[in-house]
Amino acid sequence: MLDLLSGGPTSVAGIHSLEQLGEDEEAFDNLFCVAFQIMDAQWLAKHASYMEFNDVLKFTRSQLERELAPLEDVSSIKDLPAYNLLKR
Repeated sequence: MLDLLSGGPTSVAGIHSLEQLGEDEEAFDNLFCVAFQIMDAQWLAKHASYMEFNDVLKFTRSQLERELAPLEDVSSIKDLPAYNLLKR
C-alpha cells in the first residue's frame, strides 16, 4: 500500500499516509493497530479460516486505502473512521 520499497508511494492513499507518518511519530503505531483491528473484525465477520487469509488481507488493504484517501476532515490517523475500533 505504501510502496516504500519502490522508492516512494504511487497511490493517493500511500502519499497521504506517508505525509501523516512524517508529521506524527505515533502515526505508524496507530496505523498498524487500526489495520490489525480492521483485519480482525473482517476475519470474525467472515468466520474465516486460514485458507481465506489472502481475501481478508485484500479487504483490509482496500479498506485502509479508502480511509486514507485525502479527505478534508482527516488530518491524522486518529481522524480515520476505523480508529474508533481501538477504543473498545
